[in-house]
Order: sequence, then structure tokens, then C-alpha cells
Amino acid sequence: MTAMATPADGSSVVEVRGLTVTAKERKREKVLLDHINLDFAPRTLTAVIGASGCGKTTFVRTLNRMVELSPGLKVSGVVNYLGQNIYDRSINPVLVRRRIGMVFQRPTVFPMSVFENAAFGLRLLHESESEIDHAVQEALERSGLWDEVKGELDRSAFSLSGGQQQRLCIARALAVGPRVLLMDEPTSALDPMATQRVEATMRRLREEIVLILVTHNVSQAARVSDRVAFLHQGKLIEVGSTAEILERPREPLTQEFVTGRFT
Repeated sequence: MTAMATPADGSSVVEVRGLTVTAKERKREKVLLDHINLDFAPRTLTAVIGASGCGKTTFVRTLNRMVELSPGLKVSGVVNYLGQNIYDRSINPVLVRRRIGMVFQRPTVFPMSVFENAAFGLRLLHESESEIDHAVQEALERSGLWDEVKGELDRSAFSLSGGQQQRLCIARALAVGPRVLLMDEPTSALDPMATQRVEATMRRLREEIVLILVTHNVSQAARVSDRVAFLHQGKLIEVGSTAEILERPREPLTQEFVTGRFT
């Protein structure tokens, strides 16, 4: 997992095979994800949509082993990153989360400066000061925040607006050099203007890395994604290009969801 192999053009960075997650509920097991098979190619943005409770967040949390932080959940199946199963016992989950970063629903900035928030992961990796300076600026540029904060990197991150804080969280994830970025409803707590800026950041980033976006907002999926995967009750119902799924879905359940007739 230490090597950063480069997949051939068109091959998958992440491959999910037979992914199943169960939760213990009293004396029985509840299936949260049921044999999911899905691939993620380089430089794409896949929107994972579905009703609340369908398994969207559980799914993305399995892709960097954050699901292990939730007691009582059992994962089976395979999640390959560049051909290597991240659930192999020899794999360090901390390294997995460096390669496959995550941005959460609400901004989670730390009580420190803008600069130190962006540098947080790099400090844990004991990078040199020169490397940290370079990586922080690059990450802030890629997240679309640099021009707004470059003259005041020492200000508290708490002084930023909600949208700026979310882009700072994106910068913090980018600073350690992930190949994949998971985004769990990253704009649900933001106003429309802040949402536009985060979406603009997503559109730029999808040209560089793999983005996997959980969203309940079909319009957002239409605006930013290349591909859509629809989940229902833990099952992958349909996956295809954004136009196919949102305009010409094959499955009745998908049709009901994207047209707002889902019950």
C-alpha cells in the first residue's frame, strides 16, 4: 500500500466486489449493504443517490475503512484500491485514509489557524516545513480558497464562513495527496452561494482525482457528476452516466426517485 501505482488509462482506481455490511440488531443481523459491485475510474465524479437510510453514507465509509469506527458493523467482500484489498489484515487503515480521503457533511475545522488546519495531516506525517508550506498553498489553491485567505493564513479557522470552512476541510484532505476523495453531502449545511463555490471546486477536482459524492439532491448530481449510482434499501439498483440515470433510467425505482415520486 505504500506504492503509488498508476492505473492504465480507463482502468479502475477503486473496485468494489460483493461488498456487504451487516449490523447486529438484538438477536438478528440487519443488512445495510447487500453485495455491491461498483468500479471507479480515474478523473471521474460519481454521485451516489438514494433516499435517507438507503446505505449511501455506510457505503462511502467502507471505501476508506471508516466504517470500522462504528461498533457492531461487519464488512465482507472486497474493496480494491489500485488492485490491493484495503481490508487485507496487513494494510494499515491510517494509510488507507491518506490515499482515500473524506469530507463530511458539516465542516470540521480545528481550533487553530487556517494554515495549521490545512497542514494538520502533513504534521502527523512529519513532513518538512518547506514541504508543508508548498503542499498547503497547493491544497488551498485546488480547493478554491487560496485567493480568499492568502493574506491572513494565521487567522482562526473559526472566523471563516461555513462555505469557506468546508473548502478548508477539502484543502486539508487534499494536502496529504489522496487519489480518491469521498464527500458525504458536503453542501447540505451550506447556503446557495457557498454551495455553488463548493460545487465549482468539485468540478475542478474531478479532472484530477476520483471523487465519490453522496447527495440526496438530484439537481446537484446533475450539475457536477459524470456518473450516478442509485441505492435502495442497501442494494445497488442502477448505475450509469448522469444523463442515462437522471433522464432515461431503466429501473422503475430509479424513475420514481429522480422524478420525485418516490415513497
